[in-house]
Amino acid sequence: MWNAHLKLLICALAIFAMISCGSSDSDRGRNGNSNSELNSESAVIAITVGKSEAREIASGIRATGSLIADESSDIAPKTAGKIANVSVNVGQFVGVGSTIGTIDDKDARAEFASAQAAVKQAVAGVRQAEARLGLAPNGTFSATTIPEVRAANANYLQALAELKQAEANEKRYRELTQTGDVAMITYEQYHTARDTARARVL
Repeated sequence: MWNAHLKLLICALAIFAMISCGSSDSDRGRNGNSNSELNSESAVIAITVGKSEAREIASGIRATGSLIADESSDIAPKTAGKIANVSVNVGQFVGVGSTIGTIDDKDARAEFASAQAAVKQAVAGVRQAEARLGLAPNGTFSATTIPEVRAANANYLQALAELKQAEANEKRYRELTQTGDVAMITYEQYHTARDTARARVL
């Protein structure tokens, strides 16, 4: 293709040179007719003849500029972070869903571990609350597991024991009072203790 353009260019230059020489010869002929005696020697034109040569010309050109792609895409991550790895090269074609790069996930992993620890702590808090309310892990209610209920039950059993002891003392001192072995004022003390213990139970 370049050889054809070159030949065409050479032919055009040769035709142009012939036309130029012909016009200058005619101008000189007109001037020479009027001044033929004066300029007979100056009308002679020296022409050099050369052989045409076929040469190969490089088909490349040198130019300075910038290359712009026909298609381009702007890529932005959904989350901020430092890019740890790039999976594709510049100019490489990628399809939908292809992994272009990965972001450093150290901070995300640390946040995930912290969230997991918070979840475990929350679950433990729920278990403690269920135990305080008397709820078993399967959802059944058991009042005996409530610490306050157990403490109240222990106090009740202690009050019952104190009542039985007070009743036994009251009975014994009542009998001793009837036989005259104990003064009435001593019996009244045990009688009052029995009544107090009974009121505490009821």
